[in-house]
Amino acid sequence: MSVFFSDEAIARLIQEDVPYLDLTTYGLGIGKQLGEIEFSTRHPMTISATEEAARVLEYCGAKVHYQVESGTVCQEKQLILQASGTASALHSGWRVALNLMEYASGIASRTRVLVDTAKTVNQSVSIVTTRKCFPGTRALSIKAVLAGGGFFHRLGLSETVLIFNQHLIFLGGIVGLTERMNELRRQFQEQHICVEVDTPADAWMVAQAGVDLIQFDKIAISDLEPLVLKLKQQYPNLKLAVAGGITSENIKDYASTGVDILVTSSPYFGKPCDIAVKMRLLPNP
Repeated sequence: MSVFFSDEAIARLIQEDVPYLDLTTYGLGIGKQLGEIEFSTRHPMTISATEEAARVLEYCGAKVHYQVESGTVCQEKQLILQASGTASALHSGWRVALNLMEYASGIASRTRVLVDTAKTVNQSVSIVTTRKCFPGTRALSIKAVLAGGGFFHRLGLSETVLIFNQHLIFLGGIVGLTERMNELRRQFQEQHICVEVDTPADAWMVAQAGVDLIQFDKIAISDLEPLVLKLKQQYPNLKLAVAGGITSENIKDYASTGVDILVTSSPYFGKPCDIAVKMRLLPNP
């Protein structure tokens, strides 16, 4: 599973933790001794960022011998990454590699729960995540979501036309938007026009205006199910998404409404996974 991380990005992660040297390893005089490091799961999880963790260790001078691929569903006490090198290399990369895998695997595991739960009632539904990840972690967060079987809603403001109420303030509301729809279609012939609504009335207005996707925000499930059915009957090519407060506790209910896309931020928030680390001394050649 490939999401681009430059060598400079990997180096910055290491430099944040080792700005000059590992003072403890240096002071103990053990830096040149050879050792091996192993990372393994303490509980079942969907693993992510093993590739970046391996690059961290390699950048520090270690040699990676084994790693599992991001997206692998791992059982308890399963080996996920193994490397060898000098004590200096292993200690320099240890914590950075561990943090990457624990946080990313937490996101991947929560995403996997959402995907598996939703698909028990709606096999065709897509689980996509928002841009609400912690600033500076988007690439890692997106990789983790993909590892968990989800997808991303949008990566940034430059790639999609998604109109919110905050935009409508400057357009004169839904009516003003519908008057601009033909102009938008001429301007953005390659992009889909997507609009978020919070009332059934607004949904019907933008559907009639010819939008490609309607995103419902915080509409009650009891109101959503009949609305989705009627909109799909009248506009079969219209895509429907729902956002706002979707979690593992309610995702099955939202998926059962028949929408195409469930938009959530919940995978980003929660405990990291717990990964064990063991080091052992190797004989010098």
